[in-house]
Amino acid sequence: MIIPQRWAEKWVAAWNARDLDGLMAMYADDVQLRSPFAKLYATDGVIRGKAELRAYWGEVIRRLPKLDLQLVRVYSGHLTLAFHYRDDSGRDVIETVLFNVADLAVSETACIDKPRVGAA
Repeated sequence: MIIPQRWAEKWVAAWNARDLDGLMAMYADDVQLRSPFAKLYATDGVIRGKAELRAYWGEVIRRLPKLDLQLVRVYSGHLTLAFHYRDDSGRDVIETVLFNVADLAVSETACIDKPRVGAA
């Protein structure tokens, strides 16, 4: 059973530790991620599957090696959660995550308030 606060805390901690394997363990093989920046890697803005997600996030980690996230708030739903975090550039982000019955993320959408300052 997903405990939204714990899941979001684990996700933020994994990002701050640059723990790509830890992040990947939270996702189903058929995950889809939608993000404004995913359009740089997928023409339709959708990253499909763990292999693409690993490559995409690996590149984010490479380009932003000092990225630091602070969890602001977590919202829960049925097999769904949303969480708000702030990055080290002051940008606010809301991630919405849908889960399968095995408690693995199958869909994630990132919404941002503004482009990252100094984005690579």
